[in-house]
Amino acid sequence: MPYIDKNQVAEIRKELKSKFPEFKFSVTRSDYSGIRIVILSGNIDFNFTYRHINQYHIDSTYTGAAKRFLTLILNYATKDQYELVNDADYGSVPNFYVDINVGDWDRPYKFIK
Repeated sequence: MPYIDKNQVAEIRKELKSKFPEFKFSVTRSDYSGIRIVILSGNIDFNFTYRHINQYHIDSTYTGAAKRFLTLILNYATKDQYELVNDADYGSVPNFYVDINVGDWDRPYKFIK
């Protein structure tokens, strides 16, 4: 069963905030099985204020600085991720899930020049 503890989440939060000081993040644990990263503000113009990022389609959906930044965020978040189970019914199940959003439903992303 996927699980991520609060110390792993705190470490990812600390690393993201130190690597990208010009961005504001919300990094929380969701349902004990995943990490939720919300990018609240920064110097990249995504041309939207709220969107869930499909981690499997970053390369085909985004370009330029947005693509590079989202790929880096995903790489930092998944550096300790591994395959927990691989079976015929559910496929590959990771040890924890990663959810990335630009903005949130009640806190839109703010582009800061």
